[in-house]
Amino acid sequence: MLLVTILLGFISFSSVLCRQFHFVSESKSWSEAQSHCRTFYTDLATLYNTDDLNTLTQLGPQTGSAWIGLYYDPNSWRWSIDNSSFYGPGETTYRNWSPNEPSNASGIERCVEMYATGVWNDIICTTTRSFVCYGGKDSYTLIKTAMTWFDAQTHCRTNYIDLTSVRNAIENEKVRVVANGTAVFIGLYRTRTWSDRSYSSFRHWTSGQPTNSYARDCTAMLFSNSGEWSDENCATSIPFFCYKDTFKATLRMVVDTEDDLTEAEIEEIILKPFREELLQNGLPNSTTLSLRRVHRINP
Repeated sequence: MLLVTILLGFISFSSVLCRQFHFVSESKSWSEAQSHCRTFYTDLATLYNTDDLNTLTQLGPQTGSAWIGLYYDPNSWRWSIDNSSFYGPGETTYRNWSPNEPSNASGIERCVEMYATGVWNDIICTTTRSFVCYGGKDSYTLIKTAMTWFDAQTHCRTNYIDLTSVRNAIENEKVRVVANGTAVFIGLYRTRTWSDRSYSSFRHWTSGQPTNSYARDCTAMLFSNSGEWSDENCATSIPFFCYKDTFKATLRMVVDTEDDLTEAEIEEIILKPFREELLQNGLPNSTTLSLRRVHRINP
């Protein structure tokens, strides 16, 4: 039995969060897929770039479709001007809802109007209203012509900057005064978000998508269309993608010993006890340690 006295010194430590995608071939509805991913992995897949997209297309079959984590969340309100949300940069928590609002009474109230009194109400986006555009430098313009919310957004973006945002009580009062007793659209609306609440603006819609149909609130990847996306009925049963977060750490260590240890002895005498100590300090049982390389330094 080899007995040695070892003095350990740490030179450097670095870690990185690694995301591993998994294709689940079992067909489930979107909510069932979400539950499965959260139980056995981390969540339904969030995509940040074309590298993620390519990874998923390689994991899946050549035909059919699969759920990813993008969907309509009833609480995912964003400002048109910069697409900011509770989960993204730049958002404030100011809201001035009328009592019992937002109600989403019809199940499809995804846009917001300001009443003449200055309080807010969620409303169907295809309803027509006057609206207030923001032109920059504290400039607000009332457009009296009634339009749908999306047409109002297009008009403001074409002729001004965007539909107005309302980030605090001062701005709310300014918009109310400009509206001059008229109920108007403002730039708050509900849109798609990711199941894990990640902020990713990456989108890869196929032609004509999303349809913004109120019966198609969930998002699927189409394998026959180079991984492009379509909005689908959430009750549809199809396969899905999950992801799992893992941490990978690199530790550089100095071992001061009088013995010339083999790599197998280093694994047994140093790494194995070190792993046991890490587990006792709260790391999960899935934690593994492996020896990447050994540099021997002679005195």
